[in-house]
Parts: sequence; structure tokens; C-alpha cells
Amino acid sequence: MFKRILVALKFIPASQTALEKGVEIAREHGAELHIFHALDFRLQELDARDPRRVEISRATEQRFETEVKPLLNGSNNATFGCQPADPAMGICKLARHNNYDLIILGSHQQPEKKPMGRINYVGNTILEKAPCPVMLVPS
Repeated sequence: MFKRILVALKFIPASQTALEKGVEIAREHGAELHIFHALDFRLQELDARDPRRVEISRATEQRFETEVKPLLNGSNNATFGCQPADPAMGICKLARHNNYDLIILGSHQQPEKKPMGRINYVGNTILEKAPCPVMLVPS
């Protein structure tokens, strides 16, 4: 059913839960899994070779390698990308351009409150504008 899955990553616990679900679904379907992190959209103003932008991208990729890649359990069909973008529009544009079948998002859940999935402006915008189904995964 799913051939290409996109997981939105924010380096927060909600994203880890979404990533785990993405890995599970990708394995079940033999699907490609792409993990995307939107860097600060203001970096778009800098040339891609600007040392500040290069360093932030490098640090994000290193963070992925140390914090996230171990969670992939050796999945060979997973890739990672990051670039400056408005998170919601960046995810939707990437999904549309690369023909993803599913977008997976983590919800923000506050442990001190009643369990209920919450999404912010970014999540709402993705739900409205996504070119494919969106799965919201509670933490």
C-alpha cells in the first residue's frame, strides 16, 4: 500500500514516536522511508555555501547520526535530509515533489494533562495542504 513514507522530524520525543511508527510501517510495506528536518527558514537568505548555513546543516546531520539513526534498527531504506524551510510548507512541497504516499507527524502531548494528541500550527497546516494521507502519532 505505501511505497514512499515521509517522517517530519523535530528532535523532540513526539518525533521519536512518529519515527518508530514510520520504521514499523516502512518494514511492513517494504517502503522507502525519508526523514526530513526543516532548518530555520531564515537560513534561506544565505547562500548554500555560506559557512554559517553549512555548519548548521552539518551539525543537524551529525545530530541525526547520533540521536536518530540508532533508532532505525539498521533499516537500509531510510534516508535523511534537512534544509531551510517553513516546516509545514517544506513538508508538503517535499511530499508533492517526491510523490510520497504518507506523511507521519508526532503530536505534542503534555504528560501532566489528560492524554490527547495535540498538533500545532505546523501540524494543522500539513493536514490542510498535504498531497497525501497524514498520520498523526501520539507520543
